[in-house]
Amino acid sequence: MTQTSPAKMPSDQRKAQIIRAATDLFAGAGYAGTSLRDVAEKCGMTKAALYYHYPDKESLLKAVVKSRMTRLNEAMEQALAAVEEDDPIARARAFLLACARQIDNDRSGWVVGARIFWSIEAISDRDEMIALRDRFEDMLKAEIVEAMDRGILLREDPGLVARFLLSWLNYMPRWHKPGGPLSAEEAADEFFRLSLRGLQRVRD
Repeated sequence: MTQTSPAKMPSDQRKAQIIRAATDLFAGAGYAGTSLRDVAEKCGMTKAALYYHYPDKESLLKAVVKSRMTRLNEAMEQALAAVEEDDPIARARAFLLACARQIDNDRSGWVVGARIFWSIEAISDRDEMIALRDRFEDMLKAEIVEAMDRGILLREDPGLVARFLLSWLNYMPRWHKPGGPLSAEEAADEFFRLSLRGLQRVRD
């Protein structure tokens, strides 16, 4: 079967290719260290052709983050849908383990979406990305609130608790290596267990 040449690639496929290439380059070289020429060369296309889809680097970064956050939220919704609604701890665990699987499957995307994008103050018009991020955090926060309402967890600020749990997830790509003693999902399960139990010994 004859392969479609890059010049004749359908627009949606071309955009997906550009986003994959940009994700890897942003994660590896950083936003400042990646040029549109780098992305175009990785895709085997001209810089002018890249401009047709993304006129500047900021719009490309936003597209990368929107694609990643949309997929992430869909994965979280699927993970929660598979767990009984009356077990908020099991649902929070399912949410966090699904996040860990996403890290394993898309480390570059996690680095770009969780770290690089939000560290660049000059990025304008973040409203759409903020809404996607808030939807992600709110899914976990809803389970934390439910667990607190049921007396399963101590009454604390649910937003801070959600960010506490997500903070170690966001840090995992910096130290976790594929093929190590624990998978990303197993490491996340251990972190969640430690988060629930704490480390301080209760004295009689």
